[in-house]
Amino acid sequence: MRLFRLLALLCLALAPSLARADADAAAEEKKGAEDDAKVEGPANLDLDVRIKPVTGTLLLKARRHELSPTIQLSLNDAFFTKYVFGARYAYHFAETLSAGVNVGYAMSTPSGAVTRCDSKGGNCEVPTKEDLVRSPGDLGIMAGAEFSWAPLYGKISVLSESVLHFDTYLLAGGGVVQTKIAPAGSDEAAEAFAPEGHLAFGQRYFLTRSLVLRIEVRDLVYSLDVNGESDTQNQLMFSVGLSWFVGGGSES
Repeated sequence: MRLFRLLALLCLALAPSLARADADAAAEEKKGAEDDAKVEGPANLDLDVRIKPVTGTLLLKARRHELSPTIQLSLNDAFFTKYVFGARYAYHFAETLSAGVNVGYAMSTPSGAVTRCDSKGGNCEVPTKEDLVRSPGDLGIMAGAEFSWAPLYGKISVLSESVLHFDTYLLAGGGVVQTKIAPAGSDEAAEAFAPEGHLAFGQRYFLTRSLVLRIEVRDLVYSLDVNGESDTQNQLMFSVGLSWFVGGGSES
C-alpha cells in the first residue's frame, strides 16, 4: 500500500515536466515547418516568374508574302565550289502550305579537291578553271518554282529568359539551270540550259513578327552531257537567307 502511494506521488510530480516537454516539441516542430515554408515559397515563386510558359504563336503565315534574299554554297562537288546569290518569293496559302519561285546566279571556282599531275605522278598542282573546262559542275543562272509543306511548329526556351519560335518544312520543285562545259573534242565551254528538279529540308527561326532566319539543305538534280555521254548530276547545296513577311495575316 505504501509502495502504491509512493508511485502515485512520483507521477504527480513528473506530470508538469512531461507536459512542458510535449509542448516544447510541438512548438519546435511548428517553427521548423514555418521556416521550410519561408525557404520554399519565394524560390518557387521566383522560378514561376523567371520561366514563362511557352504559349501562343509568334508569327502566322497564312495569306502572307515571304521575300527572301539567299546565299547558297555547294557541298559535294569534287571539281567546283559554287556560291549562289539569289532571291526567293513565296505565298503562303495556309499555315503549312506555300508556293514560290526562286532565281540565282552561281559563281564557280575550282574546289581544290582534285589535283593535276604529270605522266610520272609528279609536279601535282591544283587545276585552274580552264583546266576543268570538260568537268561537270560549273553553273550559271538558276531559276525554278516550288511547293513547300511545313508540318512542324516548335518553341525552345532559351536560358529560361526568352522563347525561340521555329518551324520545319519540306520543299519540292523544278526549273532550269545553266551549265557550262566543253563538249567532246572541244576546248571551249558551251553554255546551255538543262531542266532540273530539287528537294529540300529547312527550318525558319522567327526573330520578330516579320523577320525570319531561314536555313536549308537542297539537293539539285539535272542531266548533263559529259564527254558525249548523258550523266545525272546531284548538287547538294546549303542555303541561308533572311525572310520578310508582309501582307495579310495576324499574329498572337
